[in-house]
Amino acid sequence: MEHNNDNLERKRSVQKTTMIVLAVLTLIIILYLVYGIVTKSTDMLMFGILLGGFVVIYLVMTDIVEPYRLGLFQELTAERRSGFLKMMLMDVIGAGALLYWLFGMTDSGSSEILLPLLIYFITAQVKRKYRAEFEGTLEEEAEQDASGEEAAEEESEEEKPEEEAEASACGLPGENGEETASGEQDEE
Repeated sequence: MEHNNDNLERKRSVQKTTMIVLAVLTLIIILYLVYGIVTKSTDMLMFGILLGGFVVIYLVMTDIVEPYRLGLFQELTAERRSGFLKMMLMDVIGAGALLYWLFGMTDSGSSEILLPLLIYFITAQVKRKYRAEFEGTLEEEAEQDASGEEAAEEESEEEKPEEEAEASACGLPGENGEETASGEQDEE
């Protein structure tokens, strides 16, 4: 139990460092925007470079620096290595789409401007699965999902007789050829 608390404390410490770096980057971007508002001159290329730098540094911090500091690259099995490579592929695709969107913001007449954002969000969702595979927590999540599905199935089985009773009381057709309140038989 103590080992688990040490890991949790170490993870919090590493994530705190990442949040500090990202907060500093966010502050730089905000200060640049304030400067642009005060001077009434904002260089969109510089703004895009700042945002692009933020995206790249965010991905490097969360997907390379944090796992390295947590020791996740030690004793890397073939499955975990495969998960890491897939996760990095999703990062490259998602970051590329996001950077394309950032630098394409000046083309406001384009109807496809939201497509890169969609690609980024899809790759971020897929990346979550690969991150669990890399961290070796995929089995734990599968067990949690399975226990959640079993509980949902048990709940739906308990609710089914109530739904059938309500349906027959209303004269609605029942399932699997059951008779309804009006005496008609449901055909399926």
